[in-house]
Amino acid sequence: MSIKLSTSQKDFLFTIINDYWRGKIAMFKLTKFMIILILTSSIVVFYPIASNTLFAQNKQGIVISIANSTFAPLTNTDANQLKLNIRYTIQDDSLKNQKINAVMKVFAPNGTLLKTTSFPNGFIAKSSGGTEAIKTTFKDKSLKSIVANLTITDLAKSKLLSNIIKVNVPLKEIPTVGSLLGGRPSFQNKS
Repeated sequence: MSIKLSTSQKDFLFTIINDYWRGKIAMFKLTKFMIILILTSSIVVFYPIASNTLFAQNKQGIVISIANSTFAPLTNTDANQLKLNIRYTIQDDSLKNQKINAVMKVFAPNGTLLKTTSFPNGFIAKSSGGTEAIKTTFKDKSLKSIVANLTITDLAKSKLLSNIIKVNVPLKEIPTVGSLLGGRPSFQNKS
């Protein structure tokens, strides 16, 4: 079966088909253009936001290390004290001579958080850097060692300003007179 079309019908049909494909091609080009436009504008708009958020974490305003640490019995009370001396260097000039803080989280050897401590009023970040001592006391005499994580923060303790350091501190036993004398003879007079 064949359909006979007049020349005007053929021209009309050809125009419809041609317009249809032109529309498809135009739509494809428009879609491709929109995708490229959206991707480009997304990169231009969101890259500065993302780079500040992602890369700011690598930027440290202050670098800290442990100068020394002790975990030892106190002589004036029945408790043990953890003391960390933090050495810090200011990397970001805007933090020099500003009031900042430090947060120390103390954990038992099994990972249980025992205590979080900080400076009650913060401290002034000396422009040349320096050393600060942070302390906390434990009444639990069964602790033979502890783990402390320490970082420098802003005064409100809401923004990290330094690296985080972790230190394992064993309990330092203070020798008693009896343990020092051991099995030695006494120097007392015997009558």
